[in-house]
Amino acid sequence: MNHFLKENIQLLGIKCRDQQINQLDQMLAFLGTWNKKHNLTRLTEKRDQEIYHILDALSASHYFEQSNTILDVGTGAGFPGVPLAIMHPNKSFHLVDSNGKKIAYLRALILDLGLNNVTVYHERIEQLPIPNIDAVTARAVADPKTIINLTQHLNPKAYILYVSKNCPGTEKAKIIELNVPESNRTHWLYLLHNSV
Repeated sequence: MNHFLKENIQLLGIKCRDQQINQLDQMLAFLGTWNKKHNLTRLTEKRDQEIYHILDALSASHYFEQSNTILDVGTGAGFPGVPLAIMHPNKSFHLVDSNGKKIAYLRALILDLGLNNVTVYHERIEQLPIPNIDAVTARAVADPKTIINLTQHLNPKAYILYVSKNCPGTEKAKIIELNVPESNRTHWLYLLHNSV
């Protein structure tokens, strides 16, 4: 049992089962093995990965509560999509990336974790016709305006984007500071709800 993750996820106000903590820890072990050969993330220390990958992803977890179908654009090594999928097993997650090595890793990871609520796409987002997207999320991929332009054909209900504070925004969006336990950085969320 990864007590560091469990205690800090509970600090975020997230209810979690031991099985979910074990899956998150299993994900980090899997990432560590693949990262030695394929350079999936620049963070190589497990504690850094726990804080800046897992806890960072989960710090915005409650903003996804009203969304049932979530699209993670440019998911890379699966952040934030996979940790969110582990913690929200009743929601559907679509992870998209154009990097073949990362897609191969993600497919193997999803199989290893036994996640049945995640679909992985090796596509450019502009060519992806996924209907009924509730929320689009992304982390460190592009500025919000670019992501919105790339995904507007999907007509999502909300954009929940992990950003730096000084990202270009719109007057309708909220920029919210996230609390990531044990982090020595600032973390921000770009939140925009589309009018229906």
